[in-house]
Amino acid sequence: MKTYFMKNRACFAGALVSVLISTVFAVTLQFFKGDVLDCAVVGDTGNTVKYALFLIVFILCETGFYNCYRRFGAVFETRCTGGLKEDIFQSILRRSYVAYREQPQGAYIAKYTSAADAVKSRYFHLLPIFFEILFKIILVGTALFLLDCRIAVVTILLLTTPLYVPKLIEKKLQDAQSDYIEAAERALSKVNDWLAGFEMIKNYSVEAKIMDRFRQVNDDEREKLLRDMRLGAASQLLTTLISYLSYFIVLVCAAWLVVQKEFTAGDFFIAIGMIDQLSYPLISLAGVARELIAVRPVCEELEQFLAVPGEERTRTKLRSVARDIRFCNVTFAYEDQMPVLRDFNLNIRKGKRYLFKGQSGSGKTTAVNLLLRYYDVKNGSIRVDDVPIEAYGSTYESMTVVRQEAVLFHDTLRNNLTMYEDIPDEKLIGALESLGLTKYANTGALDRIIAENGGNLSGGEKKRICLARALLRDTDVLIFDEPLANLDSENAKRIEDLLLRIEEKTILIVSHQFSEEKLERFEQVVDFAFKEVKRF
Repeated sequence: MKTYFMKNRACFAGALVSVLISTVFAVTLQFFKGDVLDCAVVGDTGNTVKYALFLIVFILCETGFYNCYRRFGAVFETRCTGGLKEDIFQSILRRSYVAYREQPQGAYIAKYTSAADAVKSRYFHLLPIFFEILFKIILVGTALFLLDCRIAVVTILLLTTPLYVPKLIEKKLQDAQSDYIEAAERALSKVNDWLAGFEMIKNYSVEAKIMDRFRQVNDDEREKLLRDMRLGAASQLLTTLISYLSYFIVLVCAAWLVVQKEFTAGDFFIAIGMIDQLSYPLISLAGVARELIAVRPVCEELEQFLAVPGEERTRTKLRSVARDIRFCNVTFAYEDQMPVLRDFNLNIRKGKRYLFKGQSGSGKTTAVNLLLRYYDVKNGSIRVDDVPIEAYGSTYESMTVVRQEAVLFHDTLRNNLTMYEDIPDEKLIGALESLGLTKYANTGALDRIIAENGGNLSGGEKKRICLARALLRDTDVLIFDEPLANLDSENAKRIEDLLLRIEEKTILIVSHQFSEEKLERFEQVVDFAFKEVKRF
């Protein structure tokens, strides 16, 4: 977390300077309180008024600079938190698609929410407060020494006792905080999974069973949070009892000095004010120290998450395919599994259509993923224009993939089509018209908000909008993975015709549903179940 501290050190320094000045005024005005009392006791009206005026000015200065401190602290906290969340999201985006899928989506959301919020409230928020308390302890302790060194020594010795409490239970505090964060991540991950399958839950009428499972993870999270809070409360209770006992002892010592006539009434008033100003910061310091100790494992976990190297993107990018793509004796197996592809050969020529057939697990999607550089070929080779595909760090720039599930953002139709690139509306309208989406082919409809995952569109409309987006990207290779899935026969035939009308592009369609009478429109049909290539 030092990175965020350094980036916002100017705000932090502003907060420290403001609170230091505010504390100086706060300590000095304690002496004016004593002077006002002593002058009032002896009937010195003139000096009483003078010191009272000084007291008012110092109170205004203290509160003014303290307000500056709070403002600087708020800017520091929000900027650090914003930077952390930005880095978390950027760290997620840096990962390759394969690396991203190694964890459930809920785990990433938990990092962005639970973990980041814990660091915000228990580190970024408390760091300025820690130094505020520290300054107050130093300045008030110094002022007590100026007043009477005996009171100062007794006060500091007794009131610092609670500071050792968090250190004694440091390991338990850290374990409790880590257990809670892990339980929160598990619960959020589960909730995310269940919400993603909302329709299936309703369709299977398993709301009660899902609710039972939710109660299990929710109860676990609640118990971990309760343990963390109970441990914190016990530490706070012990700290408070020790602090009040210490305060009482110091008060007795100050009263004894008054009895011995070594303190005036004003001195006693100053001493009590100083002790008040010192006791509460010391109690607070113990609590702040406890929180800073407890959040350390979360900070370390986030730093490890952010340190994970991202996807390699520094090598040459494949920007176009001039002639062909060749699979040459490719054998590929996922880790600790049997080969999915074995001695696979295929020549994909530019501008031709190819259909990959076969049941699930036959290797057709794996072949596509190898083209997208999700995995490296260990045996055999894939060559693009006679250059090994490993020479390219990315093939995204020359290939556009449209997966089975239509992915649409909760945003305008325009942004879903352009993916935030600058494309003229005329071109967008033309693409929509060519795909039969005439009711959306106008400027007003382009500003229409698409619900999350296209919830306000039909299945066929979602597929065609995704198809329009792929065409607008205008890459040499278009890959459609199960484009007919979850469509009725009418919409499936419509999508088939739209795909077969695409010209001057290399088209790879992964499907086991394509109409038999239309297979002759393909350059080759590759049946992965039998590893046969039919040429038409």
